[in-house]
Amino acid sequence: MIESTDRIKKVKIAIIHPECGVSWNGGSQISAFEMAEHLAEHYNVELLCGEKVGTVSIVLPCIPRGRSANWLATSFWGSILGRLFGYPGMVIEAITSFLPYLFHLLKSKPDVIYPNNDYGGLAVAWVLRRLTGCKILYTERAGLLGGGHVLKRNMKFKPDHLVVFNQDTVNTVNVWYPNQSVSAIPNGVDLSRFSPCGDKFDFKLNGKLVLCVGTLNRKNHKRIELVIQAMVKVPQASLILCGDGIDKEYFVALAHELLGKDRFMQMSLTFDEMPKLYRSVDSFTLPSANEPFGRVYLESLASGTPVVATDDSMRRTIIGDAGLVCDVENTEEYAQVLEKALDTEWGSKPLEQANKFSWVEIALKYKAVINSMLVDKTEKNTLV
Repeated sequence: MIESTDRIKKVKIAIIHPECGVSWNGGSQISAFEMAEHLAEHYNVELLCGEKVGTVSIVLPCIPRGRSANWLATSFWGSILGRLFGYPGMVIEAITSFLPYLFHLLKSKPDVIYPNNDYGGLAVAWVLRRLTGCKILYTERAGLLGGGHVLKRNMKFKPDHLVVFNQDTVNTVNVWYPNQSVSAIPNGVDLSRFSPCGDKFDFKLNGKLVLCVGTLNRKNHKRIELVIQAMVKVPQASLILCGDGIDKEYFVALAHELLGKDRFMQMSLTFDEMPKLYRSVDSFTLPSANEPFGRVYLESLASGTPVVATDDSMRRTIIGDAGLVCDVENTEEYAQVLEKALDTEWGSKPLEQANKFSWVEIALKYKAVINSMLVDKTEKNTLV
């Protein structure tokens, strides 16, 4: 029976993400890191990852996706693997991490295992549960993207509790998997890192500054070309594109052609430099299609920067009245809304909206889920 805070602190949570600390190009590794740090206030937490980061990380041998990316993008065998698997870096990560992570977890014996690297971590968790009886907590970050095909695949591992980002996805899960325990908990933002206060970059570009952050890949759902095209019709402002990817040269060439070098800059920053970037601009935008969540919107808001985004239910929930949504596929409309965002005095609205998604509060929601996973119905009333 779990009866006190001290006893709860002894509960061991293992969080998995081999890419965490290796790169910060995806929201899942950032969420895994920030979740580990905040849950460590309540439990005995270890973050199994590829590089030392934070206070609770344990580095285990494997080949995270970021370490194979250049080889896969430039080699003959990489092109072959790409045709076979679609995202071969994930396959390599899953295969090389399986045994090192499983052997470590068999020794550490966590009460709850929380994989954040898709099917690779879920496979480890499934085997560990069969061997030790631990519980699996899983957050499906792809949501219903692509008709929910990633969700359907990952549900084959039968997590003890599933977390999704909104009630619409909960309702769908209830229909597809009536016996699945599921909760809606949004992503969080670390308000101790992202703030309107602090140093800013001086980009020496013309006019006000619009920022877009995303992976530079023409085949993904970020649709970076839409913001470049819209910015042509916002001549009083410049675009900063932060990100990297296999199509970086394409997007840089397109922006230089349409905007000119005095109205465009591409950059790649470290994890620690991102807060400074967000507060150095006048507006943020990302025209993704079917973005399952989009933590970059929260990071912008927490930095005091308003947002312009795709008009869908998730974006309206995240942005509230601290930004604007529109039909980003309509270049004229997108440009007009970008102009409106730059001309509006937003005051404290962005920060007030970000406060609703503080990691401190989000971690407490996860704590409630974890506690419910560890006690039976007769014990719930005794849990602190």
